[in-house]
Amino acid sequence: MKIYLSHPLGLRHEIKEWAKELEEKLRVRIYNPFYDVRARKRKGIALFDRGKLRPYSMEEKRKSEEIVERNLEAIRNCDVLIAVLPYPSIGTIMEIFYSGYVLQKPTLVLAYLKGHPWLNTVARIYNTRKEVVNEIRRIREVMNYE
Repeated sequence: MKIYLSHPLGLRHEIKEWAKELEEKLRVRIYNPFYDVRARKRKGIALFDRGKLRPYSMEEKRKSEEIVERNLEAIRNCDVLIAVLPYPSIGTIMEIFYSGYVLQKPTLVLAYLKGHPWLNTVARIYNTRKEVVNEIRRIREVMNYE
């Protein structure tokens, strides 16, 4: 099973650790949009971490279309999207909409926005990581993923 792990930029270090746990516990492949498949950072993220690039600088804006298209392709190639949304994040919200509404894929959101009509329409909302893990297990069983 392939999972796209959507989250705000500011959580990438914490989420990277959780992604490793998910891969080990559930035997799934995680795609983290801030790292490539070999778990190395995107060039722009590495520059940002070293203080050489501000988010949404002109250089980053020039790369926007490429970034968005790469992320949309990765979402299309995944079976499930998990989104961590502790605070509003435009990119994360767009990925949730694309996965849940446009593609009609299982979309699981770990979020504080319980009861929001948009999220309730396009995704399943969870309070804890444990609930998300249990739902992934259920999806694997129902869909017969190896």
